[in-house]
Amino acid sequence: MNQKYIEIKSLIVSSIMNFIIGIAGVVVYIITDLNFLLLDSAISLIAFISSLVAYYISKNSHKKTEVFPKGLYFLEPMYALFRSLVTVGVLLITLLETSASAFAYLVNGEGYPIETGIVLPYSFVMVFLCYGLYFYNHTMNKKIGNMSIIIEAESKGNFIDGTISLGIAIAMTALYVVDINGPLGFLHYTGDFFITVILVAFSISEPIKSLIASFHELNHSVIQDEELETMIINVIENRLPNHHEDFDIHILKQGTHIRIHLMITRNTQLFSIEELVSLKRELIERLAEEFASLDLSFVI
Repeated sequence: MNQKYIEIKSLIVSSIMNFIIGIAGVVVYIITDLNFLLLDSAISLIAFISSLVAYYISKNSHKKTEVFPKGLYFLEPMYALFRSLVTVGVLLITLLETSASAFAYLVNGEGYPIETGIVLPYSFVMVFLCYGLYFYNHTMNKKIGNMSIIIEAESKGNFIDGTISLGIAIAMTALYVVDINGPLGFLHYTGDFFITVILVAFSISEPIKSLIASFHELNHSVIQDEELETMIINVIENRLPNHHEDFDIHILKQGTHIRIHLMITRNTQLFSIEELVSLKRELIERLAEEFASLDLSFVI
């Protein structure tokens, strides 16, 4: 199945599901006025908007222009980078907001108890939807050899949303057994702060990892996926079984585009121009079975 087809299909499903999840979160947040639900719904709405942007990028990144004759593949890691930055920003802003609310209660005694009624069933439904979307996107990306940094960013966003919802469900369940007039009664007023702290601590590593990976791809670093790198090297070495020491293989990845440089390090007269042209054609034909977009060049 075509890589772009799978990527676009995944983004359409993500857009629809993220819209449903985001709107549900906003409605419940308006009803309850709980800050940790603001975090939940904000991330889902960011995911919906970014899914639409990602869909446009995926549809157009392969197009070549006079300014970008190699295509617009740089838009794919750029999208993942900005989405990761926004996700980290939302996590930190929500943490600061809930910290202010907790401070107001603990210092000034101001605050309202958390209403658990509608939140508990909502959070369990969101856990099912978010983790379901995560596994869907993860599976779709796996089908294309984890080539799509866009789908990877989507799946990590879904995982964060599902984790946040799971934390909310666990916390709301716990509040049912905590007496508001008991020694832990303060949790009914400050519980959203403690929930948010835990959720941010567990969730923030994923967008940071995606941020680093996106930065690498955007700046033409060598491929970071060891599995993909090994597969490409095996294809090349199988075609050149007696010349492993004659080449340095440099593999670059930007979005769904692969760029391979074979540096001839020993005898520059090892192959004639005609042989290199033929060899290049054979390698591209073989690698095209795995990758929708790639360039290969010999460097003398």
